[in-house]
Amino acid sequence: MREDAVLRGQPLASRVAAGAALGPLDIVTTEHRSRGRVNVLLRGKNLHDGLSPGEPVVLGPVGRPDVGVAGRFEGGDQGTVELRVDAAPEGKGPWAVVKRLDLSSLEAQRSALIRAATKSTPLRSLLLGHEAPYRPDPLDHPALRDLDPSQRVAAAAALGATEIGLVHGPPGTGKTQVLAGMLVALVDMGERPWALAESNAAVDQLALRASAAGLDVVRIGVSARVGTAALPLTLEHRILNGARAGVLQTLRRERSRASDDEAREIEAAIREEWQAAKREILENAQVVALTLGSLATRGAELVNPRTAVVDEASQVWEPALWLLANRVKRMILAGDPHQLGPVVKSQHPALERSLLARLVDEGFHFPMLATQYRMCQAINDLVSPTYSGALYPHASVAGRTLTALAPPWTDSPVRFLDTAGMGHEEVREDSGSLYNPGELDLVTRIVEDLLAGGVSSSSIAIVTPYSAQLARIRERHPGIESGTVNAFQGREQDVVIASFVRSNDIAELGFVSDPRRLNVTISRARRLFVGVGDAGTLGTSRVYQEMIDRIAAAGGYLSGWEL
Repeated sequence: MREDAVLRGQPLASRVAAGAALGPLDIVTTEHRSRGRVNVLLRGKNLHDGLSPGEPVVLGPVGRPDVGVAGRFEGGDQGTVELRVDAAPEGKGPWAVVKRLDLSSLEAQRSALIRAATKSTPLRSLLLGHEAPYRPDPLDHPALRDLDPSQRVAAAAALGATEIGLVHGPPGTGKTQVLAGMLVALVDMGERPWALAESNAAVDQLALRASAAGLDVVRIGVSARVGTAALPLTLEHRILNGARAGVLQTLRRERSRASDDEAREIEAAIREEWQAAKREILENAQVVALTLGSLATRGAELVNPRTAVVDEASQVWEPALWLLANRVKRMILAGDPHQLGPVVKSQHPALERSLLARLVDEGFHFPMLATQYRMCQAINDLVSPTYSGALYPHASVAGRTLTALAPPWTDSPVRFLDTAGMGHEEVREDSGSLYNPGELDLVTRIVEDLLAGGVSSSSIAIVTPYSAQLARIRERHPGIESGTVNAFQGREQDVVIASFVRSNDIAELGFVSDPRRLNVTISRARRLFVGVGDAGTLGTSRVYQEMIDRIAAAGGYLSGWEL
């Protein structure tokens, strides 16, 4: 909130430079759409990409950019911007689009915490520690028959839980498949569960899995943030293509020909027809899929289910799940406490730890999915100690490596290129983020060798902990997939090259020392992992030294001097 107040006090030009506003803009077209909403297309010069689809914005005159109509950013390119706003803008341009701070989710979560402290239910009592953790009696179901043995055990245990079910899903273990099977079982038992996650991508994946399993799934969310494959499941798409679509189209045609007074009456009829269609679809849906953010802003229109299934639970901060706990009788949380937790600006340890991690620490039973379907044997061996040696590759992936197309990189599935003693030290930007020019050159060398050896550019990803290094990687390798470690969590690639950046004479690692971050970094790779870093600096951390030792034992260690 403090950052928003500072931005609002700055002139428009400063806010544009900070990526928090666009302008000046001219309106090209104004088009009335469904639900009485309005789409506005604007044109301007030198537009940046600081706004993301679905982000809340205000469209207002350049002189008073915060006074205007609220809406959401739909997308744009270098010359045009598209918005969906609540009403047509009035007045003359030029116009500005500014980010709008939306506190509705935080307010809803705050209210949920207050309510939880004043009203008791069995679920809340367990979450607050008023009742001791229990070990559920497994509930097997025919919908789980196609799961592998560890998946079936974990799913049956979670289904048998009366209030809190937990599923431990390390990377590549088919966690989403398990949750989809559980949704089928819940529907078969007469429930109409919710399927939730923190990110839109995870909700899309879970919704598509459940739909492919034969369930009637409605995906709720901002269309601009829903993936293309999941768009047919969205509430808006189903309304516009459902039983009432013809009536809505007729009303929209009548509105386009009507006078102002008649248009207002027709818009009211459109909204009424839209609400009726929405109620019908939601009443008949077997599964409602949405993000936890959408639950905070749009949950009032939903009927509470008995059970909610939450994917990516280890990445959700606890207040978001208390909003859910006030509305359901049972939560099934799936995630991995050995992966990165919630991303929060506050340094308070209670907010940095997920509810999933807290429940595990307090003794709740947590069956683990033991077979992973992503990493080859050598990469699996780097991350398996994190899971007490209980994680194994499936036979279909254990021997799946790259052939020796580009020695010295592909003749071993795990590689570490050591920059110690080469003078490739980290550099700090004014923003505080770090980059390492020497490592960037070595990453470039590796990429060029792989490409020259026949490895496809679409099979390579570069990850790094720091945004400053990432910006330079993207500038040098625009055709290669890249991202920060945090942003790459949940994704995977055949080849992953990691630039660790940290290299200094005081053995300072900062947040790079977090073992969860290293686990995420390595476990993104399917066939080849190449780490680039200073063993002298990184090796002051036990987990990094163990990684380097394991890679060396596998014959994958290479000094930068050898190049």
